[in-house]
Amino acid sequence: MREPGSLIPLEGALNLRDLGGWKADGGTVSWGRLYRCDRLSELTPADLETLDRLGVGTVIDLRHAGEVAADVSRLWPGVTTHANIALAGDLADQRTFIERALAGDLDGITDADVGNDYIQILQAHAADYGRAITLAVRQAPSLFHCTAGKDRTGLFAMLVLGTLGVSRQDILTDFTLSNVYRAERRIEALRPMFAEHGLDVEVFRPALSAPQLAMEMAIDWIDEVHGSAVGYLVDSAGLPGEMIAEIRAALIDGGR
Repeated sequence: MREPGSLIPLEGALNLRDLGGWKADGGTVSWGRLYRCDRLSELTPADLETLDRLGVGTVIDLRHAGEVAADVSRLWPGVTTHANIALAGDLADQRTFIERALAGDLDGITDADVGNDYIQILQAHAADYGRAITLAVRQAPSLFHCTAGKDRTGLFAMLVLGTLGVSRQDILTDFTLSNVYRAERRIEALRPMFAEHGLDVEVFRPALSAPQLAMEMAIDWIDEVHGSAVGYLVDSAGLPGEMIAEIRAALIDGGR
């Protein structure tokens, strides 16, 4: 039996997971409807076959135009919708962040810095998250991703799981699994490059990983300002109550 958050192994991506399996209001989150992932630019032919077999026909790319152009996604035959819904964050763009760090423009990053970046993304891109979630649900099976599959993607997953009534602890567990599947490998790969520039990659670890405190800050902000993920999607993202009901009907126990 699959465990929630289990990795779906690929050769050219590190963080592909089914969002299903978590305990939700009245059941569990449906398997095989929404998938989260990191960048798709290095997918191999075998990976493309895997994703095609999953039936994913909608891909939602949360990266901004510069990231998309520099790192072009590889898609599989079954993709009928490829939507770029750009979200920007000072730390979420991994390529630009690394360039800034190596150039000496940053002294270091804290978990709280990442949390504040998450809050800024949520404030600036509520309508974009609402549009992306609506598309993903209505055209499921869908895959949503950014570069590392942990920041903008993590916030997307948090909003969906929160709307479905998944517990705070399970949302945090889903978020921090990016450390297990991707972040540690990425940090070790970057360590020599940082050392060549006389830098310790550890002082930048929060931006290269998925610090629990950062997501806690994002959830706390949503709860304080909007009451819940549902409140955020209705009040800030502009989703009607009918869409919230549609999300829950589509993604809890497969009851579509």
